[in-house]
Amino acid sequence: MNIQLQDIGRRFGRDWIFRHISQDIPSNSHTLIVGRNGSGKSTLLQIISGFLSPSEGSISFAGAEQLDSDLVSLAAPYLDVYDDLTLSELVSFHLRFRSLRNEIDKKRFIDILQLTPHSGKRIANFSSGMRQRVRLGLAILTHSELLLLDEPTSNLDREAIQWFRELLEEHSKERSVIVSSNHQPDDYLRADLTIDVGEFHT
Repeated sequence: MNIQLQDIGRRFGRDWIFRHISQDIPSNSHTLIVGRNGSGKSTLLQIISGFLSPSEGSISFAGAEQLDSDLVSLAAPYLDVYDDLTLSELVSFHLRFRSLRNEIDKKRFIDILQLTPHSGKRIANFSSGMRQRVRLGLAILTHSELLLLDEPTSNLDREAIQWFRELLEEHSKERSVIVSSNHQPDDYLRADLTIDVGEFHT
């Protein structure tokens, strides 16, 4: 999916976070969004996802002005999961609306997350690292043309980071991947393109 950012800017109140970002993101490429904390990395990622609108400029997706929600999946530490559901119930709920890659079923999905012993446990009782595994699994394994990951290794220990990197390697082909990171090498496998939002501050 080719994405075009044309003079993108975003402000909150009177304060501009960034301005004048213009960039073509080719189909099936890996893009890294970097910058210090508070620089607007997550904001730009949310604009690309369609969750936020730019304050100025425009964005297009393969020539379309809007992104079909069925074509994108997103994982971010700030996204809530349904605390009152068990992991098994959460995956069943997800499968009512989205399909998983490679015809993965619920049992296989939970096995891939390495959380089979916890399938009957409520998400509210999961550790922060287990929650992040669930977020990453739902995003990476959901069938989508555009995969967006915001600081994906947040709350993961070394073993879980290795799990994430292997999962991303296996499921990053033939799709566009955009990762927001503080330049943490564990957050991404490779980058065809890097956008440093710090270069676009006013």
